[in-house]
Amino acid sequence: MDAKETHAQALKLFRDGSVDEAAAMLEPLRADLIAQKDEGQAAEVGNDLGVAYYRLGRLDAARDAFEQSRNLFEKLGNASGQARALGNLAQAQSRSGDKAAAEKNYARAAELFHDAGEKQFEFDTYRALSQMQMQRGRWLESLATYDHALAAKGGSGAFRAFLKIPLKLIGLR
Repeated sequence: MDAKETHAQALKLFRDGSVDEAAAMLEPLRADLIAQKDEGQAAEVGNDLGVAYYRLGRLDAARDAFEQSRNLFEKLGNASGQARALGNLAQAQSRSGDKAAAEKNYARAAELFHDAGEKQFEFDTYRALSQMQMQRGRWLESLATYDHALAAKGGSGAFRAFLKIPLKLIGLR
């Protein structure tokens, strides 16, 4: 089986709920791809491996896999891949309790999704960041971030205008 077939089989196992088996297939595949200098495919596989680790509760391993993938995507100039890895890293950081790093990475991921023209992912990422800010008691930042989310999606003009009222009152918009 070649790398793409192995990757596809691992993803099928993951979707079918066999996350342990998927991770067991992805680990050596990523190592082989790195050894073969296939950095693009290694980054994709590493990101998926990070998701498997995340689902298994192996947060340190997940963060490492996401960071390695992000570095590879950045080296390759792949903004969309870098954004996906950063968004996943932010989710793992949040779950681990490192909220400040998670916020920073969500914000960067949203910017990269914007640059890549991936509006739905940009919206989802800004929304996750807004929710995190809200949970941390930073209401006005949360509103401003949610406004960015709506702008990415081409959201309701009336609702966006309503959101901007408190932001204008304190001089943020």
